[in-house]
Amino acid sequence: MTRIAITLLSESASHLLMTIKKHTGLDLSEIKTRISNINPLMEVDYVNNNEMEKMKDLVEDLIQHKANFKLFEHDEDYKEELPLEYFMNSFKMARQIAEDRENR
Repeated sequence: MTRIAITLLSESASHLLMTIKKHTGLDLSEIKTRISNINPLMEVDYVNNNEMEKMKDLVEDLIQHKANFKLFEHDEDYKEELPLEYFMNSFKMARQIAEDRENR
């Protein structure tokens, strides 16, 4: 199963803590730990539209705050950086596929 993860690369992210908490539900100390260890703040299933929507909202807020972050696509066998444009396009495509399924 393909998953998408987001990591924050900014050490001085204190102004982002509440924004990240809003989207992830993690407590502040867990967010700080994940940032300092460069661990994913959020990880979602590529085919789960609700999870993808939450990650998209987080990404948009991070962009708005000019945060330095990376997206990764991974499964059991590989891990690679996911360009932001690709993520946004894949989100739109996943939404369209879901809508097509509902209309059948």
